[in-house]
Amino acid sequence: MFITLVFFVLWVRAPSIDDVVLYSPANEAVEYVGIIRFNGTLGTPSIYRGPPSPEINAAWDRISLNARPIRMTLEQLLRTGEKPSPSMAGYPEEQGGGYMASIEVVHQLHCVDMIRRASWGEQDHATSHEFLPEVFRRIHLDHCIEMLRQNLMCRGDVTMLTYDWAKGVEGPLPNFNTPHRCRNFEKILSWVDEHSPKARVVRLEGNVDLTSPP
Repeated sequence: MFITLVFFVLWVRAPSIDDVVLYSPANEAVEYVGIIRFNGTLGTPSIYRGPPSPEINAAWDRISLNARPIRMTLEQLLRTGEKPSPSMAGYPEEQGGGYMASIEVVHQLHCVDMIRRASWGEQDHATSHEFLPEVFRRIHLDHCIEMLRQNLMCRGDVTMLTYDWAKGVEGPLPNFNTPHRCRNFEKILSWVDEHSPKARVVRLEGNVDLTSPP
């Protein structure tokens, strides 16, 4: 009976699949800052909002430019569930070795920035984005939209939106000023900067090309 009771307690305390946290070296930078109420009022000023300008573009570049690559060790790579392959980009051993990586949130912000710029009809990305022929630019934008769709559906935010009547508007309007449990993004960004390699990624001896993009 005692053994049965022990196994029952262990089973009850075992994390469910919903509680399992995927490994990332950046997990150590995750810090919750409590409940933050989003400011979703239409027309609210923001350093990230408005027609592209040097100031606004600089604000976006700070959080998303060039995916902000970091160095990941072989041990860290294996803990993520990935396996090394000859096609993986890395750094020379004499410069520390390791694999080129970046964190998802920076890529997702890069995608939002791409869509922001396109929505304003901005064609010159020379200051912060690679120049792409129109056909590839369209593919890039569609890729970004698709990645954001998958992320939003994966996370499935179920925060409730209420609706209010507003003067001069025929139907009720959603109130986007909703509370969310947020992480300290600046701490994550600082972690990325601290782990940014000084080495330049190069094609290493033994690297091979994938037959198609990953």
